[in-house]
Amino acid sequence: MILVIGFLACWTITVSVHAANEAVTIPVVLADYYAWAYTEAFEDHSDVYAWSAAGVDALGWTLFFAANDYDAGLFFVNADGIAKTLYPVVTLLDASNPGVRQRAWIAVGTHAATLLTLQILGRPALNVQTSLGPNRDGYGVSLAYKF
Repeated sequence: MILVIGFLACWTITVSVHAANEAVTIPVVLADYYAWAYTEAFEDHSDVYAWSAAGVDALGWTLFFAANDYDAGLFFVNADGIAKTLYPVVTLLDASNPGVRQRAWIAVGTHAATLLTLQILGRPALNVQTSLGPNRDGYGVSLAYKF
């Protein structure tokens, strides 16, 4: 199963998909990466991880909406999204408690379903381009932060 998640993650990064079906994809992302991810972290009593993840999310969305700093905001939101994807995998490798393992398997399954849904239906229309090069002089690397 972990190999399937890794394949889906690599496939998601390399394949370009146009935004569509936001009425389905946005609630799926919110339910998985916000509702379930935080429920799992707090139920597992991983308070340090859960509160720091919530802080990084809050910082990212605050920068995005309040400061209009889209690059930094999406960087923090996406970094936290990666942490929310890796947390259940690391938990599966380390946990001996059956409840924790069950929640981790549910999270791995919901993340796989979310990634598959986004690939099939399209990502939400949130795409910001930024350049990591010096002064945007054409020598930098251009990255797309996708939701």
